[in-house]
Amino acid sequence: LARALVRRRPILLLDEPFAALDPAMRADMARLIAELHAETKSTLLFITHQPEDISRLAERVLFLEAGSILLDAPAADFLARLDPPPVAKFLGHSGI
Repeated sequence: LARALVRRRPILLLDEPFAALDPAMRADMARLIAELHAETKSTLLFITHQPEDISRLAERVLFLEAGSILLDAPAADFLARLDPPPVAKFLGHSGI
């Protein structure tokens, strides 16, 4: 991650960057990425399976299912969704 940040590219692609981290380290790293994003104004594209990461870092969400975009929404709208069912399940609303 440090090597990628040092290069100062206009787009930073992060694929599950916090997957192996405990909750405290995950929060610290997300805060660091958010600070660097604000400082560099670069585009941040990250893949996650954690709604917490979305709430900490995302402005917009593309939800993919079977290789197709199922939903494209602002992060706040996405996190409040109860449909379609795959999104609701991802967000922990599987009983809906």
